[in-house]
Amino acid sequence: MARYLDVIEWRPSDPDALVGRVPESGPADIRMGAQLIVRESQSAIFYRDGAALDTFGPGRHTLTTGNIPMLTEVIQRFAGGSNVFAAEVYFVNQQVLTELKWGTPNPIDLKDPDLGWVQLRAFGTLSVRVEDPQLFVNTLVGTRPEYTKKDLNSFLKGSIRTHLNKLISTTFQSYASIRNNLEDLVAAMKVKVKDDFGKYGLSVRDFFIQDVSVPEEIQAAFRKRATMGALGVGSYKEMQMADAMRDMAQNQGTGGAGMSMGMGMMMPQMMMQAMQQQPMQQQPVQQAAPQQAMQTCSNCHAQIPESTKFCPQCGAKVMPAGMVPCPNCQNPVPAGSKFCPNCGGSLKKVCSNCQQELEPNAKFCLNCGTKVQ
Repeated sequence: MARYLDVIEWRPSDPDALVGRVPESGPADIRMGAQLIVRESQSAIFYRDGAALDTFGPGRHTLTTGNIPMLTEVIQRFAGGSNVFAAEVYFVNQQVLTELKWGTPNPIDLKDPDLGWVQLRAFGTLSVRVEDPQLFVNTLVGTRPEYTKKDLNSFLKGSIRTHLNKLISTTFQSYASIRNNLEDLVAAMKVKVKDDFGKYGLSVRDFFIQDVSVPEEIQAAFRKRATMGALGVGSYKEMQMADAMRDMAQNQGTGGAGMSMGMGMMMPQMMMQAMQQQPMQQQPVQQAAPQQAMQTCSNCHAQIPESTKFCPQCGAKVMPAGMVPCPNCQNPVPAGSKFCPNCGGSLKKVCSNCQQELEPNAKFCLNCGTKVQ
């Protein structure tokens, strides 16, 4: 039996629904003059034989060949000139989709100079919006009668994990550098996924990294190192020895009483060693040397003696206060200048990849994500 539609609209019962098809399967017979109701933040796309005919934005539309010019040929060829044509309509939700979650189910390997090989895990959220409904339906939804926020979230996680893995392994040298430059990592990730999402008609509104963590045993080592510093223990080996004796003393099955006595006999010796070390570490300086005036290197920002002409940390020539080196002739130039008064060269810093002008002190290009050398 033919299904004649005089009113076409989509009222999803699922709040996470992104795409709905009317009808759910097969084409419907739509009368010319039917009412198409598209709500705010929705778009409606007409399809026939797998090809998109027209797209409508929010509002009430009366379907005629006047407002759907592409249907004129369809009616003439397939409807015999009658006022009924067969088609299916896809409605797309164009609200900003917030709190899409992502994470790393498989850890990212990083060779840390202090920790050795460590496995990192990260997680966060992002917000996206369907900017091109027709491209979105054609590339991701296909012929499915519905598509949800959960379906989209599962698809986007793959792109995020790929780019995050590559950025961490090629840009950051240690776990500490990641923690110290988390904002730079967020900015670079937002640029990287923008092009990927754009291929499917999506735009990235926000991207957040909530945490980048190491395994619990490494976190425990960090805590133990902090404890050693607070207690003044000379070495990690002494800390291990004290822990081992405490555990044996508490284990009644291995002669806890005897161990308690042994521990009591050894504790004075350990305290004496600690006391012998403490005076050496805490012995006050009898006569403090006069404090030398310091200045900040304009290149690496290290604190160096005021009389230094070349930075001992990075080798750069030390500039007077308020001056920066010209990248062309290396002569001092007032900070904020656009051109060098000595050689006339431009002082603007540009990306080596896309030639986009960079922000001062930028570590990544906000246009293409390339690391600033």
